[in-house]
Amino acid sequence: MPVFHIDADAFFAAVEQGFNPALRGRPVVVGGSEDQRGVVHTASYEARALGIRTGMPLATAKRLCPAAVFLKGNYQHYQAASRTLQEIYLRYTPAVEFTSLDDAYLDFHGCEGLYSSWEGIAREIQQAVGAALGITVSIGIAANKLLARIASGQNKPAGVFAIPPGQEGDFLRPLCISELPGVGRKTRALLNDMGIERIGQLAKMPAVILCQLLGENGRKIWQYANGRDPREVQIRILPGQISRSTTFEEDLTETEVVMATFQYLGERIAATLRGQQQRCRKVEISIRYSDFSAQQASGTLRTPSDSAACIFTEARKLLDKTHLRRLRIRHVGIAVREIEWQTPQLTFEEEDRRSEELNLAVDHIRERFGFMAILPADTLVLQSRYRIEKNGYVLHAPALTR
Repeated sequence: MPVFHIDADAFFAAVEQGFNPALRGRPVVVGGSEDQRGVVHTASYEARALGIRTGMPLATAKRLCPAAVFLKGNYQHYQAASRTLQEIYLRYTPAVEFTSLDDAYLDFHGCEGLYSSWEGIAREIQQAVGAALGITVSIGIAANKLLARIASGQNKPAGVFAIPPGQEGDFLRPLCISELPGVGRKTRALLNDMGIERIGQLAKMPAVILCQLLGENGRKIWQYANGRDPREVQIRILPGQISRSTTFEEDLTETEVVMATFQYLGERIAATLRGQQQRCRKVEISIRYSDFSAQQASGTLRTPSDSAACIFTEARKLLDKTHLRRLRIRHVGIAVREIEWQTPQLTFEEEDRRSEELNLAVDHIRERFGFMAILPADTLVLQSRYRIEKNGYVLHAPALTR
């Protein structure tokens, strides 16, 4: 059983209780002040016992529990706690895939000879997390990601649940179909109308019938219902930085080309951040001249971002502050640092919502038609200098075109 799914219990609220012992044992609601419009992001188990749930309006939560402690939340605390979780998990296996601040898969394939008991390792991880952060995690152990994720929710909080090899079908059979990825409200209603409520019933259906009903998603659901999940654990941890740079084929002085190159590099970085569900807080630019002298400058964003517009705006500010030398430029680069996982924003302004919707639309267009399908107009000046392929300009640094 070499795959673990580890889910921190009531993460935001638990971290607040871990940082402030006075909150321990009390109902804690993270999402905003009690008189603020908004919804609950996380409720401690003490608050959940009183009926408070994620997504509930704060006003409703206040009516249910007037004595609850309402907090806006401190992302820096949650980010620091997530990094600590990362450090702990990497002690046991290098194959760690974080899917959010508090949610991770660990792959122990190849480590079988190192550990005598998977449950024992799970308890050891729980103890390490508790000692470091004062929070609890629930752990599911199984043969693949799907089964491990479902198992981690079976014995919350602070539970360990293992599905022994060969017993996957017995475990899944009585569970509600909504436990499976891809079975949302509409799909569940459709299947319920057909008399299908349990995973065991779904597993007995011919795959072709589900495909006719649900399209390609039907095949995935059928595989999941039968305990099959081909997805591998992808190593996904926070990098120290993401950078893109290029050396010009000929040293140049044209400011518009330099600016366009910075903007294009920022687009590549932003696409990488969004693809990895990450944001950055710092932007750094570098310039190297024909005499091999160099300049660097860095700045901090107002809020963490995965937006190319925000990254380039900061890069342009840094360029404006940098007194460019009267020499030809041979190399430019952008790096982003202080990278963190995306998470449901504790405050979500209308401007942020529009920006996120725009970025999603851009990513969708590029996924269908290639990276060059949509670019800022100011980068078009590069067309006269570089060959264009579907996945980008063919710059002097070939890695940028992948």
